[in-house]
Amino acid sequence: MALPSTGPLSLSQVNTELGRATGATISLGDAGVRGLAGVVNGAIGLGTLRGKSAQFTHTITSHQQELDLHTYLQAQGWDGTSKVEVTVAAGIYIWSDTTTIPALDMGGAFPGGLTLVNRGFIMGKGGDGGYQLADRSSYVAPTAGGPAIGLTGPIIIDNAAGYIGGGGGGGAAATGQPIAILSTAVHSPGGGGAGGGRGGAMPYGNTSSLVMGAFGSGGAIGQPGSVATNSNNWAGATVPSHGGAGGAGGAGAVEGGGL
Repeated sequence: MALPSTGPLSLSQVNTELGRATGATISLGDAGVRGLAGVVNGAIGLGTLRGKSAQFTHTITSHQQELDLHTYLQAQGWDGTSKVEVTVAAGIYIWSDTTTIPALDMGGAFPGGLTLVNRGFIMGKGGDGGYQLADRSSYVAPTAGGPAIGLTGPIIIDNAAGYIGGGGGGGAAATGQPIAILSTAVHSPGGGGAGGGRGGAMPYGNTSSLVMGAFGSGGAIGQPGSVATNSNNWAGATVPSHGGAGGAGGAGAVEGGGL
């Protein structure tokens, strides 16, 4: 809470603003007091402390990809030492496009402490769905999703009105004969994990010239992803509707006789 801009102002109030005991020894020449006032050298009086706050507050109001919070806040005017309270506004997405980088990384030390109030979405990257290679025998396993937040020190998080989640792991692929009387094999790549994971690809073509189809791509912010292409998608298949660049669906196909 900032010091009053008008009316009475005492050194005990300055102590409180600095996080000290009200009756602690204090003088206008203290380094902490000068830092709060923004007066490194020279004359200083109580008037220079009016309206000053030991806490830096900021609200993130635009979508952010792979946010380095330490660097971002310094660009917004944070001095690198004072206490910070940062709010992610409602409807704002902070996300990652790689499973090895968090959606939000603290990025460094916060000597005065850090409070994160999340009213939006902080989401890690989803993992890829599993799939078979063009030889229709080798299998690529699904991958794990990535983290939502990377910590470099203490943090207080208020997530009462928001959503924080690591990316979902990709789904496994399936192959086999769904009905005992059928001899035709059925293949179904796994769906991508929530948070923009890609749906598994599908081999297609005749048996002497098999090639790999495309992955189903993750969707835009808050939108479903697409189904993997270049195969016979299951009739009536639906695309996952996970938020935060939704996971994509794996295609389904029935193996043909070929040449």
